[in-house]
Amino acid sequence: MFVKQTPAKEDTSQDIRRYLPVTDLYSEGKSRGLHCYFIPAPRGLRPDSYDPVRAFLLELVSYFTSRLDCNHESFIQIGQACEQAATQLFSENARDWMPETGLGVWPHRPAPRMWKMEDMENIDSASGTGPILNSLFRVMADAQARLGAMTTIAGTGSGVQIISHLDSTKLLRDMKEVFLSFIQDRVFRIFPWYVPLLEKAMLAEPLDLFAADAMRGITLYIRESREDDGILILSIEPLEDILAHVGCKSMERGNKSKWKLGA
Repeated sequence: MFVKQTPAKEDTSQDIRRYLPVTDLYSEGKSRGLHCYFIPAPRGLRPDSYDPVRAFLLELVSYFTSRLDCNHESFIQIGQACEQAATQLFSENARDWMPETGLGVWPHRPAPRMWKMEDMENIDSASGTGPILNSLFRVMADAQARLGAMTTIAGTGSGVQIISHLDSTKLLRDMKEVFLSFIQDRVFRIFPWYVPLLEKAMLAEPLDLFAADAMRGITLYIRESREDDGILILSIEPLEDILAHVGCKSMERGNKSKWKLGA
């Protein structure tokens, strides 16, 4: 029997960061067979601001794994743009999480490749950045640790979760095959697995065929999107009934459905 983890309470009495509970979820419509939802979640808030979304994501993923017999994989995106808090939490917990390095790939951007001279010349002088290696770390520990890792880093803009009816080994093998048809630079063809990185911008238009192929086999996709200051949720089925089941309250507003987490 699976026992869900309860997030540990932190002492926030001396924390000067702003407290702003993350409680809103919006339906963003449908794109190429995927139902899209979004939770605005600015980074840099006091850690307990993210407690409602921690509890919600724990309930949502647990519903899919325990009631719908899905498999759950957790990934942590640590790179140049990540918050210091994410790096610190990763360092403190890596021994328990047993991370394995792979690659995150944007299906709607150019394939990852080694830098060329023109890349050096086109570095953004303001940010000092050019092409970035999107390293992901797969939590290889047990199911409870995979859920716990996502609860721990919630709010740092680093978590990626993939839920599927497929066996994880097959799903990751299939995604690797798709991305190796896209990636030509041999340096980036050596990773054990590849995971799609999605953001709201790519959903403004119908999902192209390559991106759809990269998402094939994924039942539910959850990503803390630094690009969007929030959490992107994509599902092959509408989530409205499940949202009600896990304790969300419908707050209809015009032509965009809104839900309140933990209401």
